[in-house]
Amino acid sequence: MAKDYIVPIELQEIDAATIGAGAFSEIGNPLEGACSFIRITNDSDTDVIISFDGVNDHEYIPATKTISTYFQINNVPASKKSLLRKGTIVYIRGTAGTGYVFLSGYYNE
Repeated sequence: MAKDYIVPIELQEIDAATIGAGAFSEIGNPLEGACSFIRITNDSDTDVIISFDGVNDHEYIPATKTISTYFQINNVPASKKSLLRKGTIVYIRGTAGTGYVFLSGYYNE
């Protein structure tokens, strides 16, 4: 049963030096809950592409920039919930650089 509070996921990170231009790499572990909010902070000196399926490009984050996605504000009619599925793996690709890319998020427990 859902509680009336949110819980942060464990902060995920990837060293930009390990990012490759071809295949996607995973940022940390699968999401431990169905997130209503995620933030990806590119604290590196290289631009990156984000994918939520490991195949298609979904987001572009320039060096030293952040994106925040509030899934619940994108809900459908009739008060349905819009959440990023529990177990989702967030992927990254780009050119190797210096610094880290971080993934944080929150879900309802």
